Amino acid sequence: MNDDDSDTIRRVLAGEREAFRPLVLRHQAAICATVRALLPRGCDWEDIAQDVFLTAFRHLTTFDSGKASFRTWLLTITRNRCHDVSRRLPKTKRASRTEPVDDRTPPALIAEAEWFDQLDAGLEQLPPDQRLVFTLIELQGLSYQETAEIADIHLGTVKSRLARAKASLRNVLAPLFPERTAATTR
Repeated sequence: MNDDDSDTIRRVLAGEREAFRPLVLRHQAAICATVRALLPRGCDWEDIAQDVFLTAFRHLTTFDSGKASFRTWLLTITRNRCHDVSRRLPKTKRASRTEPVDDRTPPALIAEAEWFDQLDAGLEQLPPDQRLVFTLIELQGLSYQETAEIADIHLGTVKSRLARAKASLRNVLAPLFPERTAATTR
């Protein structure tokens, strides 16, 4: 476990409630990105991420650094929370999210937005187990072993789910790259 995490956790467990804030700041990007990737557009991912941290705070005494890193533990809570939320959502719930505007040219922004819309659509089409594995490995940069621990599956299952997810996403994203598809079919 990260030494900063272990020191901070010790302080929180000793009664310094404010010491939990650095843990949130250190891990919030990974948690928010995972929530956003695992749930359909239109979900209030910030509230869900906040709920993950609240759950972690309330159950911090159950965290065992001998079993997993704090980040792995948080991402496991995230997976479980997203699973609970997705079970309650109607399957047709879809809404576009707004992306921050920056100084790129309009054509570049349109191309990027189209790319992310297609990626989101592809991720939404994946079965939840494949989406989780893809998100943890490809978007969060976790190892296969960490992903196996978070998903509570065998290492071989992680590899096969990732391969299936990538194949499905390739099919969804192929129309955006016709030159690549033509080159691979020759």
